Amino acid sequence: MTNQFDVLALAEEVERDYKSGNLNRELLAQGQTLYGKNPQYPDYLERITPDGKRSLGHWRNGKFVETMSLLT
Repeated sequence: MTNQFDVLALAEEVERDYKSGNLNRELLAQGQTLYGKNPQYPDYLERITPDGKRSLGHWRNGKFVETMSLLT
């Protein structure tokens, strides 16, 4: 017997959680660091750490190099 996996339903759930902010909150609560774009600073990558610290920077030699910290 094969279990079927509904990829479309999963994608819809992830999109819904992302749009509501639940996905980010859950990942941060699990201790994950998030990286993404910030429309106010298009030339930088934004990092959000589990303690809520937001910073901007770039990847260099496989590591995130912080350029500036953002106030939240």
